[in-house]
Amino acid sequence: QPETPRADTRDAVNDALAQALGGGEEVAAEPAGPPLSAGEKESLRVAVSRCWNVGSLSSAALNTTVVVSVAMQQDGRPDTGSIRMLSSSGGDSSSARQAFEAARRAIIRCGGSGFDLPTEKYAHWRDIEMTFNPERMRIR
Repeated sequence: QPETPRADTRDAVNDALAQALGGGEEVAAEPAGPPLSAGEKESLRVAVSRCWNVGSLSSAALNTTVVVSVAMQQDGRPDTGSIRMLSSSGGDSSSARQAFEAARRAIIRCGGSGFDLPTEKYAHWRDIEMTFNPERMRIR
């Protein structure tokens, strides 16, 4: 019987140390579900492209492809402060900026009430990269 209190004390000390050092409680990983299907990616691409207004872009910006990243909230709405241009090609910095702003407006405008994305797959669409290309737009 004397061994039990010593073991309990040792466990309590170890637990306190682990918690103090940040290793106390483990956070369970969110279930990721299966990856987005081609149809789900295409649906998102079509939704964003409906709001992508390239009519006001210069001819240089129309020849510029931009890759944009956006963090998404669980309700399918974009975190507007997270929208960033990752890269650009086919134009100078001014045309890239113009193309990025058009892409940013499309994401915000169409995502205002949330995109129709499967909540069980949130881990797969939490962070999205979109390629805005006048010829074709891709979602990763």
